[in-house]
Amino acid sequence: MSAAVIHLQHVGVAYPRYAHSRDALLEWVLRRPRHTLFHALQDVSLSLDAGDSLGIIGDNGAGKSTLLKLLAGNLAPTAGTCAVQGRRSALLELGTGMQPEFSGVENARMGLALRGLTHAEITAKLPQVLAFAELGEFAQQPVKTYSSGMVVRLVFAIAAVIEPDVLIVDEALAVGDQYFQKKSLDRMREILRNGATLVFCSHNLYQVREMCRKAVWLERGTVRLLGDAQTVVDAYQDAVRGRNPSPPAPLSLKGRGGVRSSLDLAPLPLRERGWGEGFPQLLSVTLNQPQFQTHDLFQVTVQASCGQQLLADIHVGIVIRRNDDVQCYGISTLHDGVQMQDHGNGVVSTRFVIERLPLLSGEYCLEVWLIDASGVHVYDSRERCCHFRVQQASQQQGVGMAWLPHRWEAAVESAEVATDAVAA
Repeated sequence: MSAAVIHLQHVGVAYPRYAHSRDALLEWVLRRPRHTLFHALQDVSLSLDAGDSLGIIGDNGAGKSTLLKLLAGNLAPTAGTCAVQGRRSALLELGTGMQPEFSGVENARMGLALRGLTHAEITAKLPQVLAFAELGEFAQQPVKTYSSGMVVRLVFAIAAVIEPDVLIVDEALAVGDQYFQKKSLDRMREILRNGATLVFCSHNLYQVREMCRKAVWLERGTVRLLGDAQTVVDAYQDAVRGRNPSPPAPLSLKGRGGVRSSLDLAPLPLRERGWGEGFPQLLSVTLNQPQFQTHDLFQVTVQASCGQQLLADIHVGIVIRRNDDVQCYGISTLHDGVQMQDHGNGVVSTRFVIERLPLLSGEYCLEVWLIDASGVHVYDSRERCCHFRVQQASQQQGVGMAWLPHRWEAAVESAEVATDAVAA
């Protein structure tokens, strides 16, 4: 059994909180406490082995950033023990450690030095940092002239090229462009395959579920749940939905002529993206009809441009969502092992078919996702599109969300058994 690379035992972090700024001075002079303690973390215990991956989720203010700083070595616990073995590389707050007056090259050298590399190692790694960041001529310009996305490129490149034993990543990747997000996620998976340990904090629960084997849900500084990523993410989503039981405004299916026409379900227009023509994009999402009866044929046709990506790296995910924000069902070509159809002109397509739609009466819509072969990176998406209505023929089909195959059976084998049961 391998030794834990990360081991936290009953860890706590508390800060003194003063009602007035002068109270800190009065406390020191009078030698009497004039503060209350704010517990950013309390009694946190967890262990990760080499090659493990941990997602950290929770509401804002739950203690996620504090835990990341502990693991990165930027903060010491006020209670318990926090042990991290091996070389750590952390990507936390945007621009952390960057000197705005220095060039990208100078900041890269300094960042590698701060991570413990020797002069010879820095010389060897510097070209890899610059190649990964793809800053071009801006590498020689002061960092203060960089956009936030360029800063993310440089910071992540420094963190990722040194082959860390522990990689700690906050949500800073969300600032980068789509091209670099995919490149960074691919690099994170490569680091994992090489045996490193990953700690990934994100509000993107889909990425947490796909990237991480384990997850911890923090709530008000304490561990609400720790376990496999799927279980923890599902529990967190259930809790969030439970806090907001009020459904959103109903999705209108009315058009100028009453019920939606086929034109209302026409191919969706391309949206401006800003990452160039080389990336896949959704071209259209269409339903075979705007209204359905329970057990009708249900078809969704999706067309996409494949850009410069290989066909095997393009997949479609579809989620059916009810108008009270309940996810009824979701699946992807990736999970089903199905490849998109190649039309030979840079366009690919697929058709999602449910032979007998089991949904009962209600208003629904689709979410459509264009993802890569890892299932982590999202090229493009359409959220809450293709609204449709389902009507059931009669209440004999039941109530609720969906019709389920079922049967009724005799509960007892004979009258004698039933008599005995009543006597008991």
